[in-house]
Amino acid sequence: MNTWTFSPSSTVVVTGTNPENADITNPTGASYGLAWFVQAWTDYGDTREFSVPSEARAEALCASLNARMAAGKLPVLFNTWVEGRPIYGSPAYVAYGAEDDLAWERRMEEDGHGWGY
Repeated sequence: MNTWTFSPSSTVVVTGTNPENADITNPTGASYGLAWFVQAWTDYGDTREFSVPSEARAEALCASLNARMAAGKLPVLFNTWVEGRPIYGSPAYVAYGAEDDLAWERRMEEDGHGWGY
């Protein structure tokens, strides 16, 4: 059984748009906020994610899940967590994550979103 470590994490997301707030740098008038989640990761570099409503909830859940993992128990319904990308530079990334990045870069080139070189 893999040993998982749990940590709180967040990412910037668009929370809404208002054309009255639009300008040259923000043509849709987007407003931004943080989306919180718990990230689980192994020493090999595999990751899974579970959305939570707040930073406080993420921190509390991580503490509980790390204690549960120390007792040798995975979270209930852990197999339903969203599989994340391998951690950059990890053995998982070397084994199968780098190919995902290369495929994404090829799609960007094909779609006309090149790097401008």
